[in-house]
Amino acid sequence: MARPAPVSSPERRQTDPHPLEHLTPQERAVYQVLETNAGRVLSRAELARRAGIADLSARRCDSLIVGIRRSIGADRVRTVRRRGWMLVA
Repeated sequence: MARPAPVSSPERRQTDPHPLEHLTPQERAVYQVLETNAGRVLSRAELARRAGIADLSARRCDSLIVGIRRSIGADRVRTVRRRGWMLVA
């Protein structure tokens, strides 16, 4: 039986001086697009195209966003229902 992935605690995020080091290359590409467009809502298709992952499944962005939230904090990436995501300052 597989063990569940560890959940990062808010305390760890606050003390981790380099949370972006824990991102995979694909997560980092998506994060960079979000960061470049901070405060602007990006659709799944636009985010995937700009991050260079458009050839992957449509839901791959969702899982990459989950990884980014785990690393930088869930409150930093806002979901805008039926539109996409945006990075909050």
